[in-house]
Amino acid sequence: MKPRLVIFDMDDVLCHYDLGKRLRALSRLSGKTPRDIRSAIWDSGFEDASDSGRFKTGEAYLEGFAERLGYPISRSDWVAARRCAMEPIPEMLGFAAHTAAEHEIFIYTNNGPLLKETLGELFPEAQAIFASRAYCSYEFGTKKPDPASYRRLLDHIGATPEEAWFIDDKKSNVEGARIAGLHATKFVSYDRLEAEALSRGLSVPAS
Repeated sequence: MKPRLVIFDMDDVLCHYDLGKRLRALSRLSGKTPRDIRSAIWDSGFEDASDSGRFKTGEAYLEGFAERLGYPISRSDWVAARRCAMEPIPEMLGFAAHTAAEHEIFIYTNNGPLLKETLGELFPEAQAIFASRAYCSYEFGTKKPDPASYRRLLDHIGATPEEAWFIDDKKSNVEGARIAGLHATKFVSYDRLEAEALSRGLSVPAS
């Protein structure tokens, strides 16, 4: 069945994301070691809780982030550290822009409110294509791969699971989407995704 809408994960689908670079940027800023920062923020469950809706605003999230970091990080410094870890994938952005001519397109990423509020600064290339059609898991009170997260997203945008094709780099997220009833593909490379798109009846950008 040809999908009516295509939903893209963001990190490692539309852009390469390097947590190590982000940790090193935060280390230079705060004086903490990358290992200690990862332990305090990522390994502690703080980011997972944020992705699942613990914080409703970027301000509240940033306050908690600074407390965990042990440094009064500003909004602009948080953005700079996140942005330096992101490298756009031109082929995927081109595919998304091409797909938008015939299908509804969306971003769905496991992230909290500050990324949502600053996406235009972090990833202007994606913002230019997706505009307001970028959603973060915190908005739905749970994160991928929970099947409920996909259902709540689809309810919000007014679509059924059968109408949606979801693309993510993580196997668990793809499996969660399939449990929720979506068509889903694990992103490995642009060439393989292009072949998958053609098999689903979508057109692809000219080579």
